[in-house]
Amino acid sequence: MKTIIFFIALIYPVLSFAAASDISVTKRSADAYILTPAYATNIGLFNTAKGVVLLDPMPGENQLETLNALVNSIFGKQVSYILNTHAHSDHSGGNAYFIAAGSEFIQSAAALAEIDMVTVKSHSADDAIFLHTPSNTIFVGDIYTTNWHPTFYAGGVAGFVAAVDAILSLGDDHSVIVPGHGAPSDKQQLKLFRQNTLQWVAQVKVLSEQGLTVSEIKDHAEIQRILRKFNPENNADYIPQPAIERFIERTLTVIEKGI
Repeated sequence: MKTIIFFIALIYPVLSFAAASDISVTKRSADAYILTPAYATNIGLFNTAKGVVLLDPMPGENQLETLNALVNSIFGKQVSYILNTHAHSDHSGGNAYFIAAGSEFIQSAAALAEIDMVTVKSHSADDAIFLHTPSNTIFVGDIYTTNWHPTFYAGGVAGFVAAVDAILSLGDDHSVIVPGHGAPSDKQQLKLFRQNTLQWVAQVKVLSEQGLTVSEIKDHAEIQRILRKFNPENNADYIPQPAIERFIERTLTVIEKGI
């Protein structure tokens, strides 16, 4: 099993290693871990005074038992509580498995002294941002990803900007930001993501007003240039062509709604 080391480990004192499975483990502190399965949804794992907390436990249907065993190997006890950044199945799909095993799903982190929670509307109507204060780690769900284009469809531009502002208000300049998908990042990179997103919306609007079709917008040099900015991991063909057109269509819907 190869060792997987996130680029963030080059910047912050984070230990990364591979578990005896397809789930990579990044240790943020003795009580906080980032678990990333091949399925690619970043999962948070915390040991709190009230018990073990698992955030967005969806490593893929065939990996739930592996995830449970991994949690046991790290903390030596079962998961007490489940939290989600939002309700989409790629983040909440493992809830039922852990609830059946005795875990409790909680809507709020208010009872957990180690975790602060802020709710916003951006990627979904009910996005939640979680700061694990002792490890200075912020889990933001799909408000921010480092391997895909922005998905601000529920909150529109205003909701997206408000969500990013909420993230930036938490922790400090040394906080590690864990996106819903992709490698962990930091506040400077999040600010660039916000800037690039606003540039994207503005450029799509300009080209649409010039009468270009969705296909023509997709092939425009400036659109292609901005799209590359959403690929900091430099993955080849990271967004399929049909997905780019869908992104443009949904961006136009946001623009037309004025949100």
